[in-house]
Amino acid sequence: DLGANVRQKAKNISNLLSDPAHLQEERRAREVMRNRMIRGHNSEHGEDDEDRGHAPPPGTSSRKNRGADSDEEECHELYAADGETALVDARKPITICEHLQLSSLAIQPSSIGFQNETLNYPCALGFIMMSQTLTLESDHFICVREKVNEQNQVVIIDLADANNVLRRPISADSVIMHPHKKILAFKGDVMCTMQRRELLNPPTLAARTLKIFNIETKQIVKSHVNTEVVVFWKWVSDTTIGMVTDTTMYHWTIADQTSPPQKVFDRHPTLADAQIINYRVTADERWLVLVGIALNTTNPSAFKVKGAMQLFSRDGGVSQPIEGHAASFAELKLDGHQNVTKLFTYAVRTTAGAKLHVVEINHTAPDPVFVKKAVDVFSPPEAPNDFPVDMQVSKKHGIIFLVTKYSFIHLYDLDSGTCVYMNRISGDTIFVTAEHEATNGIIGVNKKGQVLSVSIDEQTIIPYILSTLNNRELAFKLASRANLPGADDLYIKQYQKLFSSGQYSEAAKVAANSPRGILRTAQVIES
Repeated sequence: DLGANVRQKAKNISNLLSDPAHLQEERRAREVMRNRMIRGHNSEHGEDDEDRGHAPPPGTSSRKNRGADSDEEECHELYAADGETALVDARKPITICEHLQLSSLAIQPSSIGFQNETLNYPCALGFIMMSQTLTLESDHFICVREKVNEQNQVVIIDLADANNVLRRPISADSVIMHPHKKILAFKGDVMCTMQRRELLNPPTLAARTLKIFNIETKQIVKSHVNTEVVVFWKWVSDTTIGMVTDTTMYHWTIADQTSPPQKVFDRHPTLADAQIINYRVTADERWLVLVGIALNTTNPSAFKVKGAMQLFSRDGGVSQPIEGHAASFAELKLDGHQNVTKLFTYAVRTTAGAKLHVVEINHTAPDPVFVKKAVDVFSPPEAPNDFPVDMQVSKKHGIIFLVTKYSFIHLYDLDSGTCVYMNRISGDTIFVTAEHEATNGIIGVNKKGQVLSVSIDEQTIIPYILSTLNNRELAFKLASRANLPGADDLYIKQYQKLFSSGQYSEAAKVAANSPRGILRTAQVIES
């Protein structure tokens, strides 16, 4: 109920304005955030927050860590403070929207998240594996596996028409919905009555059976019995599913009805004991990255959750093992470059702290080589076990949205690596995310079934960067890149300065890159 959210925000603002002490406290908290953000871009020099005198973000406690057992409790307290701050701070550069509460659609709490499932076939972790009961392949559909009155069901929620929930009697190990169409892929113990008949498989084949079903036409699009058990799969495009077994990475196309999955690469030994949690590819499917995590049981001094990734180049046919927990690919059109710069960004948490990396892939001459970025990701002392779990990159804004286990959202500029903003957006873990195409942001689901999206507030982000971060260069570039308001005066003054000094070529470039064409007018052209 967006109206209820607005009323609650108005109430919070009214209460704040009537409480001078609270208002002063919030102003101090915002000043702390501003100071930390201004200094944050220096983090690549390897200094610790404590060494630099950095204060934690507003809402975090200054109490000493009471141990891992109190980690989540501390984070819930932290969220209560941060959540209130987010409501009253009109200058924040993001918009948070609650789209849906799955409980309102009678989705069982036990069906939201992951479950330990005993399998009748071995996998990399033995016969027990974490099975994702809720999948989110895009911002269009949510798919949930649950058991109602002893009957296995698959629930399909169209986020554009959430009140029209589709339930089908399907029993499967995993179900994923096509990113844009009502096409369902399911694998495992398949028993389906969508066509008013059962599609039964011999028990020995059940674990390896893959089927793709068109819900609207009620027809099987494609089926296959794989030679190995698929332990993770994901739609990587409108026509291709990426599938991972204990040993191999495959791609399976729905462009035809007969071709089997095609091998892409062998799984790297560093992922042998990992639970696969993500798989990403570039738009041309030339670069691919497989992401897994595992408990660190061999080195007591290391961070307890180990992140392992395998970056693979199809052109070179080579893999590179990388320590990391979350990753994504991105493209960026940089000033003065003839070609789009292709980038790979990933985040990792170790005992030394968390880092975000941005590196170039497939460099194209004669453009300058992109300078690698490695910047700190702030972790509150109250959340010593927090680590990155997923990320999305806004194509329009060139902003990285990084989400952690304890549902902190970190925004980083893809080009410079500057931390733009961070805050906690949920009191519960956001365990799955996808690109939110409508706003060029990120959408996710937390363990309580809350469906949230976070996007750039295009009216406030440039003023926020200018006033809170005091970063004119970033404001200048982001306004041009994403065609945003808020930096008009900067562009006009820069143009006038260059023009008056006789630097006509540079002045023309400023005019050409000006946001919303404010300097691309007949008067400027004729001057």
